[in-house]
Amino acid sequence: MKKTKRGPLRFLVIARTAPGRHPHPMEVAVHPAGAASRVSISMGPHAVNAGGQVPLSAVLDESRTGLGPYWAEQFDEADLHWVVPYLVRLQTGEDVTDEIVAAYTARHGEAPAKMFQDRYGV
Repeated sequence: MKKTKRGPLRFLVIARTAPGRHPHPMEVAVHPAGAASRVSISMGPHAVNAGGQVPLSAVLDESRTGLGPYWAEQFDEADLHWVVPYLVRLQTGEDVTDEIVAAYTARHGEAPAKMFQDRYGV
């Protein structure tokens, strides 16, 4: 059986913080794909940043109805609580990509940047 190669995943960059109150810049992006959605996070200056990519289910709480406690500080610092209801709906299989883009645009005056990453991590 031949294994098919998947291309990179398209992520919407929903937060980029600048140095300041939070001790390091942070970038958060979401690959909206229903229950298969992924969240990418990068923390720290470019040359020494740390980051990862996790399934959306790892970002939500055990009931999958809100944000998991591990993520609260990052979402506070990046002012990302607005996106949690959309993430909950993504986990149920809804396609809310256009709604995320519209909400981000209303908050920031422009559409979120897009980036591509290979799938990695759990």
